[in-house]
Amino acid sequence: MGHEDYKEMLALEAVGALEAEGRRALDAHLPGCAECRAEMRDMSDAAAGLAYSVAPVAPPAHLRARILETVRAQATAAAEGATPPASSDIRGEARRLLARLGLWEILRARPALGFGAGVAFAAIAALAFTTALLWQRADRLGAEVAQLSGRLNDTQGELAEQRGQLARQRELAEMLAAPGTRVASLNGKDVAPQAHAVVAVHSATGRAMLVAEGLPAAPAGKAYQLWFIAGGKPPMPGGVFKTDASGRAMMKDLMPEGAASANTFAVTLEAEAGEQAPKGAMFLLSAAS
Repeated sequence: MGHEDYKEMLALEAVGALEAEGRRALDAHLPGCAECRAEMRDMSDAAAGLAYSVAPVAPPAHLRARILETVRAQATAAAEGATPPASSDIRGEARRLLARLGLWEILRARPALGFGAGVAFAAIAALAFTTALLWQRADRLGAEVAQLSGRLNDTQGELAEQRGQLARQRELAEMLAAPGTRVASLNGKDVAPQAHAVVAVHSATGRAMLVAEGLPAAPAGKAYQLWFIAGGKPPMPGGVFKTDASGRAMMKDLMPEGAASANTFAVTLEAEAGEQAPKGAMFLLSAAS
């Protein structure tokens, strides 16, 4: 670190705004540098006199407007996604803010100013440092809020899916308990020997429900389709469905007209929109009941 770097720390240290790392470096430098020690004393005396100054010299009338204009510009840049300064560069950000206000060199020359002006510029140095620190903190909090919001959205999506599954399971339980419900078990064929499904149908209401597991994920543009088979009639098309990541699926359906007497059920892989007659491979089939 060069000598000029230490001199840049003096104003911030005088008003207690120097970060811990910088303070340690400055403490190590001061014993061997008479020039910095003298300037440090001058700046510290000016800052300490704030409480006892009865007639401080006010900064120029246009200064407040320039400070607020600069702060608003920085806030707008942060809101539009500008990268905030890293914590190790906060001191440099404070210096750049002072430079944009045209105050850095005046602050560096503080020993040549009157007492009140020196105090005013020392206070401005603290303001610049604090503003840069708040920008960084606001950006960090904004990132944390965005992360928490994403987690909340994921959790809400999972809860909605679980509520849907519970509702379907409750409906299936009620249907199984209703008088007149018939239940058929479907076993996996050669393309999916590990698959299994249960179909429940209620002829009086025309309702049907299917619960399946062990099915592979359907390819893009494809879906599984349930078929109702009555005696020697052609299979009648039911609803289409897809599985979740674990190979499970639950579907409720209305039986097609004439399917009330169906005694055999099958599942094939068809076009995603469904077919009027089976064309794809058969994955599940029940025994005739």
